[in-house]
Formats: sequence, structure tokens, C-alpha cells
Amino acid sequence: MTPRIVIHAGFHKTGTTSAQSMLRENANVLAPHVRVFLKDAFEGLTESARAFSIDPKKKTLAHVARAAAAFFAKVAADDPRPILMSSEDLSGHMPGRHGLECYDSAGLVMKCLSRAAFLRFGASTDLTFYFSTRKIDAWLRSTWWQNLRSTRLTDDFETYRSQFDAARSLDDILEEIAADVAPARVTSFPLEDATDLPLGPLDPLLTLLELTDLDRAGLTVLPPENVQPDHGIDAVFLALNKSALPEKDVQDAKRMVRKMARHLDP
Repeated sequence: MTPRIVIHAGFHKTGTTSAQSMLRENANVLAPHVRVFLKDAFEGLTESARAFSIDPKKKTLAHVARAAAAFFAKVAADDPRPILMSSEDLSGHMPGRHGLECYDSAGLVMKCLSRAAFLRFGASTDLTFYFSTRKIDAWLRSTWWQNLRSTRLTDDFETYRSQFDAARSLDDILEEIAADVAPARVTSFPLEDATDLPLGPLDPLLTLLELTDLDRAGLTVLPPENVQPDHGIDAVFLALNKSALPEKDVQDAKRMVRKMARHLDP
């Protein structure tokens, strides 16, 4: 029987990419202690969760439930190693896209995941949903930057931020998820507090897994990833997004500017 399952399901722009990169980098060291599943192991599930976030209907939720059951059906039930799943896309599309202001669909998606996990591994399974979080201003600025670089967003930050004045907070979403997945647990950890930990945003995940035989000192620590460059290129991207240039030209120009910015970093 699987003793423990931790599902790291969000949120976007809270150090998730950095944690996942370290999970990949240290895969061989971690393998004897934990079964790690990243997005490429359950893409059908993340795709259905994203679809449900922009079209929350019974039909799209049923797709989530089927994808969750299909994923867990492939995971061995007699392996004693705990399971770790990690993908922020389990919470749906990132706010700021498709008219989304927050993760309003996340609770029902997590409910599908909890039901599928308990059905597969038993009602006594130790199941925890973990969410990395971030202070609201820093989080909104980071989502703005991500949307600015990945889409044709034409709002400056203040205009973008004002759209979220009436949105529910991440804490409100977490409370809703906790009610939806009970008796599974929901816990969170702020990115600001993870910064100074030995393994950064990966540290709280490993703590939840209680890998007593793992020598953390032997893990490779990577620098933060997907961080907004501090070279004023947001203004360049905003101008590109507002231009009449074709999409391909805009994306090519953004890649070139980001490459130039990386050369400026120490």
C-alpha cells in the first residue's frame, strides 16, 4: 500500500518551475526514495484541468475525472515509495488568461484527483495537496510578466492589476479546496519563506514526503528559474505586443531580447 501521496498542484509563478527543475536534476538520487511524476507523465490530466478552468461544465469536469483515474491506474499500488506529482497546470490556466481572475475551478479538479487516488490506493491513503504561494503584489506582477512575454497582452501593469481587485485571494481558494478534498489535507508554503531554505522551493515538498533516508546534502541545488529580468524589457515586450507585427515576428523578437537580457545578468 502506498503510504503517502503529495500533489503539488500550484500555484503558477510561485517557484514551481525551480522546484520541478531540481526534481529532474536529482531524479536518480530521489528515485530510491520517492516516485516523482511531473507534467509529462500526466499531460492528459493537465490538459483536461486547463480546459475545465475556462469551460466549467459537467462534461469537462467528467474529462478531468476520467484522466485522473487513468493516470492513477497506471501507478503501481504495491510500491512502498511515496508518490509526488507536481504541475501548476493541475489548477487550470494561469489567471490573466482567458478572462480568468483566479483559480475558481481548482477545488473541483482537486476533488476529482482525491477521489481517484482514494479509489486506487484505499481510503486510508495519506493524501496531501500542497500549494506554493506568494504575496499578492509580487504574484500579480509575476503573472503579468509571464502573460506579457507569452501572449499579446497589451495592458501595462497597473491596468492589469486593477482587473483583479474583486478577485478571490489565494487563501480563499485554498479554503475552498480544503473543503472539497476532505479528508485529504491541504497545506501551503510562501515562496518568500522558501527563498532562504537550503533547497529553496523544493525544501517544503521534501519535508512533506518525510524521506528520512534521503541525504538532502547530496542533492544538486539549481538557481531560480523563469525569473523576470531586471533590465526594463517589459516595456519592449509591451510595445511589441501593441505593434502590428505578425505573431511569429513578435515571438522571434521576444526571444532575441530575452537572450540579450540573459547576457547582461551577472
